[in-house]
Amino acid sequence: MSLQVEFNKPEIKSVLDWQLIQEINVLNEDNIIVAKAEIELITLNKHRDALKSYALIEEQEGSTDWELPLNLYFKGQNLSPELCEKLSVKSDIKKAKTHLLLEAISVLPAYRNQGVTKLLLSEIAKEYPKVQSITALTMPLKLFIDAEQCEEEAVKAYYQQLELETDKTTSEQLAEFFHHNGFIEYEVDEALLHEPLTFSFYITTPEKLTC
Repeated sequence: MSLQVEFNKPEIKSVLDWQLIQEINVLNEDNIIVAKAEIELITLNKHRDALKSYALIEEQEGSTDWELPLNLYFKGQNLSPELCEKLSVKSDIKKAKTHLLLEAISVLPAYRNQGVTKLLLSEIAKEYPKVQSITALTMPLKLFIDAEQCEEEAVKAYYQQLELETDKTTSEQLAEFFHHNGFIEYEVDEALLHEPLTFSFYITTPEKLTC
């Protein structure tokens, strides 16, 4: 099986030049997209730490997937000391730090269970070897993507091919995959939440995805 990973050019998500979005596609030998990832990157620094950055993002978007990460397990521009220790990451209070969020990963049915997702994660890690953290907010894809709501026809056609209505992937299977591939789960204190989470947090580093 011959696959090629292509990175679209990163784009500024709103008006904040330190918040970028990017799409990564996996193409087969016929140049057809068989897997896809959507990511966000934010760069934090000592003058605009996690909490200040979150406030600015929320002001622009109204809501953001960065809300819980930036409020729960960051300190300054770094991961919390506890997570830095668990992930063998050095904390630096002087230098800006970039963090990556995996928004969505998907693979066409015919290419599942063949190492495509692992390939995609590895290539993302190689493309961004200096990010301090990679966070995945995980739940079965069918719970948060509706192909019929996609505005671009090419994107809509791709997600229709995923056959999400028949996808039987469970949260337990996702947990097993992420644990097996070098992620650690961040256990959220439910006392800090207004309501139970519908997803789980998994965190890793580029080094752990390429070793």
